[in-house]
Amino acid sequence: MNAQVNVVRKPSMERAFREALVDPSVKAKVRDALVSRFLSGQMGLTIDKIDAAIKVLSLVVSSERYMDYLAYGSQIGAACHCARAGMGECGPGR
Repeated sequence: MNAQVNVVRKPSMERAFREALVDPSVKAKVRDALVSRFLSGQMGLTIDKIDAAIKVLSLVVSSERYMDYLAYGSQIGAACHCARAGMGECGPGR
């Protein structure tokens, strides 16, 4: 029996940039938003380029606290019939 294993990778800005540089649909946008010295590791990303870099990669920055909130909210659901009926929260272990 072959079990399929889903690997969850931690987000990496470096990996996102490198993958974007080989994607023909965004490669030119990345090059325009950044300088070649940054890509070769000779220069850091200047503060005025951070927003452009994140935007061109279609990434979104969020806080861990917000992601925890979303995870909790998805456990009970926005239309939780239990809570609406006064029977407490739905979700695992309840």
